[in-house]
Amino acid sequence: MGVLARKRVGTVLGLVGACFLLLMVRVIYVQFIWAGELGQQALDMRMQDIPIQPRRGVIYDRNGHELAFSIDVESLYAIPAQIKDPSEAARALSDILGMKYDTLMSILTRNTAFEWIKRKVPDDIARQVKQLRLPGIGFTQESLRVWPKGSLLAHVLGIVGIDNDGLEGLEYEYDRTLSGIEGKFTVEVDAIGEELPHSQKGYVPAVQGKNLVLTIDEVIQFIAERELEAKVKETNAEGGLIIAMDPSNGEILALAIRPEYDPNKYDEYPAENRRIRAITDSFPPGSTFKPITAAAALESSAVSPADTFYCDGSMRVGPDTLYCHRTEGHGSQTFYEVIQNSCNIGFVQIAQRTGTEDFYKYVELFGMTSSTGIDLPGEASGIIVPEESAKPIDLAVMSYGQTLQTTPMQIVSSLAAIANGGHMVVPHIVKEVTDNNGNVVETKHYEPVRQVISSRTAEELRIALEKVVSDGTGKAAYVPGYRLAGKTGTSNKVVGGKIAEGKYIASFAGFAPANDPKLVLLVMIDEPKGEYYGGVVAAPVFSAAMRDILRYLEIPPQEEPVDVTEQETVIVPDLVGKDVAAAQAELRESGLSGRIDGLGTTVVSQFPVAGARVLRDTNVILYTEDEEEPGEGMVRIPSIIGLGLTQARAKLVDAGLSLSAQGKGFCVSQDPPAGSFVPKGSMVNATFRMDVGEAPAGD
Repeated sequence: MGVLARKRVGTVLGLVGACFLLLMVRVIYVQFIWAGELGQQALDMRMQDIPIQPRRGVIYDRNGHELAFSIDVESLYAIPAQIKDPSEAARALSDILGMKYDTLMSILTRNTAFEWIKRKVPDDIARQVKQLRLPGIGFTQESLRVWPKGSLLAHVLGIVGIDNDGLEGLEYEYDRTLSGIEGKFTVEVDAIGEELPHSQKGYVPAVQGKNLVLTIDEVIQFIAERELEAKVKETNAEGGLIIAMDPSNGEILALAIRPEYDPNKYDEYPAENRRIRAITDSFPPGSTFKPITAAAALESSAVSPADTFYCDGSMRVGPDTLYCHRTEGHGSQTFYEVIQNSCNIGFVQIAQRTGTEDFYKYVELFGMTSSTGIDLPGEASGIIVPEESAKPIDLAVMSYGQTLQTTPMQIVSSLAAIANGGHMVVPHIVKEVTDNNGNVVETKHYEPVRQVISSRTAEELRIALEKVVSDGTGKAAYVPGYRLAGKTGTSNKVVGGKIAEGKYIASFAGFAPANDPKLVLLVMIDEPKGEYYGGVVAAPVFSAAMRDILRYLEIPPQEEPVDVTEQETVIVPDLVGKDVAAAQAELRESGLSGRIDGLGTTVVSQFPVAGARVLRDTNVILYTEDEEEPGEGMVRIPSIIGLGLTQARAKLVDAGLSLSAQGKGFCVSQDPPAGSFVPKGSMVNATFRMDVGEAPAGD
């Protein structure tokens, strides 16, 4: 072998050796360094995950009634690689599922590991498919959202999509809280995608979402929707809404909106029906805005309740002439009478005395230029002429609620501030969040945002607004036996930024009881046909809804509304728990007298109740309990005067007694009287009455 041949052989051997060395390095790298990653990739290729949808959390009203919950249903899927005869499977499934053959063939022949065929299949359909025992066709658990009350509170609750995600309303706003955590079911397959017999399988259960407890009361919501529906149908209106709020803390007790829809089949309704109009849409508030104008005037000291104003039916502001709804005018009026008569000319004068700067200051403080912060999606803010460009005519027209626009929720919030003594509160829907065991994991706390007006100004406005119901334009809002305060409103509707001629919004906003507000209520009727004034259309709805809500809440009735601006009326002090002698002395100082019922020395109850406004020299009954202890087998009868039927029965049962009731409403008499000793198990006869007195003249 020559030198050249030996070189060639050496070169070949060198190359072979180098290749072998590189191959060994590669083998070592693959076996020892890359092995973990490759093993995981191989495992991933062999394992297929089938998703398991979690149940969304339950939504309850404040009393634990279910408003939305989820149920487990089955969804049909395909693993195309495991389907031996796609054509036969497509034909078999087509008849049962009601799907087109071509659509099914497209799904069953795709080059993918997993495909949905049909989601959330009814039980009877699922049973038929399972009986076919088709290879590559399976079911997995998913969650179906159910709203058991149908259209009740639908706008607030919202809707859920096919993938279990919240799309609107609370379902959207609290989606992360409600949605839960997805689970999965894992199967092992071979190289062609077929499931291996006795193969390793994994199961990770889905975790249900947390629950919401709302501030909403289902009964109050039902009352609001019932009255709203009846009035919308009666007036052939385009729609309407009712909002009920606790003014002390901003809790929304009811939010009814029309037109309605059923979230269980929301796709059968126009999308427009799902708008939460109470927060997403702004309207000219009309005269329901006047309390804000009055508040700005009083709080800035531009006007006092003793001031007088004159209305002759019209008034010139620059080149423009403004008119009152009473063409002949109201003549000379006090501050209270301007509000009572809802006199536009009077309010123009009030706004002029207040001035543009202070007017805008309080409009902003009352939240008219910002959103309220309610925990619902899509809230809008008010629309108002910028202060820097406001002209005298703008101030004049805004004073009685025209030109500017507000959301209904802004009006409710502003009225709540007047009702609660001057504090702006945050309206809200969710009270607390609970886990699956009912344990509270989060409580929603909403502190007052700011003090807008003083308690004295708030009291002056409550007095004025009470006169609207007792003697003014809001007489139709009256509820016999209760003191109510409120304001009518009638405004031209704005469409496309322009006033729509012949289209109106009738409204009434108020609260009760006037001297100790427990409930703020706003009624708005959109485009009623025929009569359109708030005092004629909306006020009766307010009366009907407020009457039933007050009864449901067992808020005792009071004296007839009286002229609270005169000095012959006084407020009954709280005497419960006080010594009899001290209670009588306090009554004398208040201009009242007292009558003792019982032999004890401590007041255990009283009638009229604390806070009621009554005529001077009214006789207040002070019920006491005897100090003597009852003998064996005997019990002392407690006082149930002023209590509702449910409360009275519960109090007597706690004492070991039973109740024989006559009438409905609140207890006005009982026999035997409070403090008497009777055998345990005895019957107490009581008379209950709702309507105390007659409606004011002209109501």
